[in-house]
Amino acid sequence: MLQGLFPTNILEALQKLNINKLYEIRLRVGQAIIVDYAGTYFLSVDGITDKESSAIICDKKLIDLIIANACNNSVYAFNDEIKQGFITFSKGIRIGLAGQCVIDGDQTKTIKNLTSLNIRIPHVIKNCSLPIFDYVTKPLIQNTLIISPPGAGKTTFLRDIAYQISSNLNKNVLIVDERNEIANCVNGIPQNTFGNFCDILTNCTKQFGLENGIRSLRPDVVITDEIANLEDINAIVYALGCGVKVFATAHCDDIENLKLKKNFEKIIENKYFDRYVILSSDEGPGTIDSVYDKNFKCIYF
Repeated sequence: MLQGLFPTNILEALQKLNINKLYEIRLRVGQAIIVDYAGTYFLSVDGITDKESSAIICDKKLIDLIIANACNNSVYAFNDEIKQGFITFSKGIRIGLAGQCVIDGDQTKTIKNLTSLNIRIPHVIKNCSLPIFDYVTKPLIQNTLIISPPGAGKTTFLRDIAYQISSNLNKNVLIVDERNEIANCVNGIPQNTFGNFCDILTNCTKQFGLENGIRSLRPDVVITDEIANLEDINAIVYALGCGVKVFATAHCDDIENLKLKKNFEKIIENKYFDRYVILSSDEGPGTIDSVYDKNFKCIYF
């Protein structure tokens, strides 16, 4: 999975690890390489260590090499992703970027002089949505908002919901994947499996994806990630008004904090969502904490 991205010495160190327990590799110029390996550790030539003195140190040449490898030595061709802060590598590996933003007016044109990378390793947790599947699909499919802090498995949960609805209910599913995080498409080909009834729009705004996708692809269910601003909320409301069912996510700790989030008053007051699924990482990403109905009554815990 990691071949072709890292130089030999880093790859050999990573190959000593169990890929199923590896979630993130963080590289910062001049700092020790850190891995999320069911816990936070340093990367050493022998695998993982809790001793910084034994860690492999990242330098600028390593950052530049990884980026060149991820872009097939054509960084310019990946600029549409780079200016959004990420690069998608094969097998759904996603590389978050930090560096110097180049701004033109109110638009980010690119990110250059990269100094930090967060390489996220995708994990498919098959059937993780099944414990509450009936709560969000019976007697009819329910408009559902999945809530959790960053890193607690919202996108993993969405992937499984998309697969289950497509494969088990034979409903037409449209994934509007604004930042290519759900399907992890490479050259348009999804790196995850969603069954026979799924269509995917990537690298488009929610407004474009929902408005045009609903008109042209006639989905029964629309799935999209990370409602963040008023434009996203208006796009969701548009979709709901078209009679399709919507599954979306939001960064938040719990129901009470959701009620305080800016711009969410419209969604909450009008009860646009029938279900709120709360996730945590207590037992690993995608742990289902509870489910609430549209009146914020807890119906699963």
